[in-house]
Amino acid sequence: MYLSPREFACSKLFGNVSDGLHTVNIKKGKTITDRVIKNNQVATQNFVLNLPNVISSIRVALVPVLVLLVIQNQAYIFLWILAFSLCTDGIDGYLARRLNQVTEFGIRLDSWADLITYTVMLFALIRLWPEIFESESNYLVIAFSSWIVPLLVCQSRFSCFPSYHTLAAKIAAVSLAPAYFVAVIWGDALMFRWVLMFYLWVALEQVIITAILPRWQGNISGFWAAAAIARSDSEHQGNAE
Repeated sequence: MYLSPREFACSKLFGNVSDGLHTVNIKKGKTITDRVIKNNQVATQNFVLNLPNVISSIRVALVPVLVLLVIQNQAYIFLWILAFSLCTDGIDGYLARRLNQVTEFGIRLDSWADLITYTVMLFALIRLWPEIFESESNYLVIAFSSWIVPLLVCQSRFSCFPSYHTLAAKIAAVSLAPAYFVAVIWGDALMFRWVLMFYLWVALEQVIITAILPRWQGNISGFWAAAAIARSDSEHQGNAE
């Protein structure tokens, strides 16, 4: 195809302008992307800007309110606020993964929030629904032991809270809320018993994970994930030697 000198000059001129604009757009896009990544890193490291940690802190802050309501025998309001607190338990973990704001502090904070919330739930059973507590006391002892034993084992090996957030633990946590409400409102504790017994497996798996892991790590989906981490670490050490 033949171009006149004028057409050739125009094509070169506008071609260079187009290439220049394309380069500017690429640089601008990269700048925006870098800015977003940097802002997310700042938010992750800053407690106030880390939304999942703020939500977990709200759950911790609600504990004294729940205790006060139990002491004042305000069962109806207690259940409403408890329901809100238990809902935030699932939200903070989801947002942490979604926003890529998972931190070691956040993992531990979530576990502590769970522990003290469950303790308040037990206190409420003793104070507000003593008949449920008495009838389910054996199952509650089993569940309480299943929370304490993994903690002691992990403390002895890694000097920290387990905070594994396994799939089994998530299933148990999600099931515990409706089971608790059905037991205290309608007096049907069958589901509550099954959930408490399921915590035996949750505890056993956490002990297995603690024994398998070469070093502490949070957010382990199950014992198979811990085994994969241990195997990978062993292979890495073998290659290094």
